[in-house]
Amino acid sequence: MDGTSSSVIDFPDIPLNLNVLVIDTDPEDLEFIKKSCEENIRCKDISHQAVICSESSMAVEVLLKKEIDIHLIVMELHMPMMNGYEFMQFLYEEGFDIPFVMMSSKSDGIPFSSMEMAFKLGAIEYFFKPFRGRDQLLDLWSPFLKHYIARRKEDEETSDGEAKADDTLHEKDDTLHEKDDTP
Repeated sequence: MDGTSSSVIDFPDIPLNLNVLVIDTDPEDLEFIKKSCEENIRCKDISHQAVICSESSMAVEVLLKKEIDIHLIVMELHMPMMNGYEFMQFLYEEGFDIPFVMMSSKSDGIPFSSMEMAFKLGAIEYFFKPFRGRDQLLDLWSPFLKHYIARRKEDEETSDGEAKADDTLHEKDDTLHEKDDTP
């Protein structure tokens, strides 16, 4: 050994241009989130497309049409017709596995149990409005990336486990065939 060590960091293949489904009734919040997604001030090579919906039913339609791959959902908790919890339940029932960020106004007097419920239903983050600036919104990428990396790791472990199980089955099958061939 020559005394030097080289380490390679294996970063998962994370998409640099994400489609973010944003659901809120407040046009100012929608516009702010859209601009923040599209004008990523931390990295000029990365931008995100915001798909804006002012009603839950519009978001349901976007997801069911499957014309756009949605990588992240950011939604106001208090929406007419279908609130954030109900929307998360819809995602689960329809088999969508999309990271979800819940948001609500501080003035709503959100009790801790509301945040707890959002996390229990699968939210990866909970944000309070009004937003203090773009940096707060850009911080939502951190939990998304953690979620994405964890999911990739789970997928790799699952596929490794399936490959080992397949190898074991093939070995047992070969053993059975060998026994069949013996007189």
